[in-house]
Amino acid sequence: MDHLCPVCNGLLDLREACPLCSHPLDDSGRLYDYYGDYSPYREIEDSKLSNGVPDALQHRCLHLGWCPNCSEEHILAVEEWDENTLFRYMQAASD
Repeated sequence: MDHLCPVCNGLLDLREACPLCSHPLDDSGRLYDYYGDYSPYREIEDSKLSNGVPDALQHRCLHLGWCPNCSEEHILAVEEWDENTLFRYMQAASD
């Protein structure tokens, strides 16, 4: 395992506020899934290499947040976890 997104893997909920109105954003999923008909089936790392954002180098997973209050979409960068972070999370969850 290199890195994983805690939101995509159901370990954390996406909790971000709209930068325009401060209303909680709804998680609309990974941004990569909106690239085209077959984009949800592409390898995640492959999608990161062709999106024009340095998210692969920075170990971030781009999600699309939608504000139900002002109907605006926002791209959110979720920090991906390495093995040590996942291990610490699992230890804390078991205590």
